[in-house]
Amino acid sequence: MPQDYEHAARGGSAASRRALTWAFLINLVFLILEVIGGLVSGSLALLADAGHMLSDVAALAVALWVAHIVRKRATSAHSYGYGRIEVLSGFVNGLVLWAISLFIGVEAYQRFLDPPEVDVAVMLPVAFAGLLANVGSAWVLWAHRGGDLNLRAAFLHLAADAAGSIGAILAGIGIWLRGWAWVDPLASVLIGVLIVISSWGIVRDSLHILLEGTPSHINLDDVHGALLSLPDVHGCHDLHIWAVGSREPMLTAHLEVEAGAQRTRVLQEAAAMIRERFRIKHTTLQIEGEPCDDLHD
Repeated sequence: MPQDYEHAARGGSAASRRALTWAFLINLVFLILEVIGGLVSGSLALLADAGHMLSDVAALAVALWVAHIVRKRATSAHSYGYGRIEVLSGFVNGLVLWAISLFIGVEAYQRFLDPPEVDVAVMLPVAFAGLLANVGSAWVLWAHRGGDLNLRAAFLHLAADAAGSIGAILAGIGIWLRGWAWVDPLASVLIGVLIVISSWGIVRDSLHILLEGTPSHINLDDVHGALLSLPDVHGCHDLHIWAVGSREPMLTAHLEVEAGAQRTRVLQEAAAMIRERFRIKHTTLQIEGEPCDDLHD
């Protein structure tokens, strides 16, 4: 049977899943409120912020689903488990955000040409309510923001959406005090740009993992040098370090050793060094020319 690569850790703690659930419910309620407020008031900035909040709700729903799926044990059909789903969801989520930003930009251009009337009396209270929802949800996820790509994406969504709500509020104040109708589409464009900026890191990091790039916190040359520094090791090649999910680095390498060296001892020392120094728990090391004398850790 395939090895269980710490499947429970991938799904995050029970506390992080509860935080995701609360954030999802808060955003779902205020999404409905913001859509109604945007349609009634005619504010594109409010609808743009509602579009971002919709992506938040979708992202949180996916994060909850992924948190459940990635905890499943590896199977014969999926020997690495389901950690890659976390990365895929982050990548797709980022692309959806970019599509929303593009739609906001096109709609804003039309409104620059023909600014509609905006009911500030409806727009401002709803924008304030949306800001409270975003801040509350972000606060719930604050302690878990450094987790996997799902939790990181969810937190960044909410933080950016809070900034978007501030933009909608400022647009409402500009229209109310000065009658600047152009402020509303301008605020929506800024919100769209903010969405792209906040999601760029998620798309970049998830794509890097999907392309099996070396994890950013690990220097391949440092690992190579550390392996060559081991007693009896005089060569190292076919060194690869990648990750299935955002928190599971794996390593494979071929080692060349001195004649007469105790191969089993070399493999054990190498695996222990990699685990302790680089925090890579899953390694596959093989002595060159001895395809059956390898060590899986």
